[in-house]
Amino acid sequence: MSELNLGNLKINQLGYVYNDIKKQAKVLEEKLRLPKFEYLENKPTKYNYRGKETTVQTMLGFSRSLNVQIELIQLINGECIFKEFIDSGREGLHHFGIFVEDVDSIVKEYIERGYSVVHEGITAGVRKVVYIDTYDDFGAYFEFQQSRKKRIKK
Repeated sequence: MSELNLGNLKINQLGYVYNDIKKQAKVLEEKLRLPKFEYLENKPTKYNYRGKETTVQTMLGFSRSLNVQIELIQLINGECIFKEFIDSGREGLHHFGIFVEDVDSIVKEYIERGYSVVHEGITAGVRKVVYIDTYDDFGAYFEFQQSRKKRIKK
């Protein structure tokens, strides 16, 4: 496998998965003094997870620290990358969110390097997201999010 080169890409988001994000947010707010989390419950959304269509619903919490967005994710329903993570007995850091102008070209590059797409779709009805399985090599997934500058093809 070739060298992993993040080039000029910037990590915009740290994504964490927990069974109870409100409980975890309270810990982060009180002990680490992160700004208060804001919550959003997503509507059930269709994704492609490991080659199969699935419907996923999550609760999200957002704050900021170290000049990056902190995202807490709690699965409500669905077969997906988050369920897989929780079912394996893990909680905590799950992915690095990287905002890019052209998700498709970045994904193509990572596939050519031997990585695979684990989970992809349109989140919140407006933003294309693709999770690349870099977990074994990097200890977290890469989530590439299409910036709003480029129109998303549905």
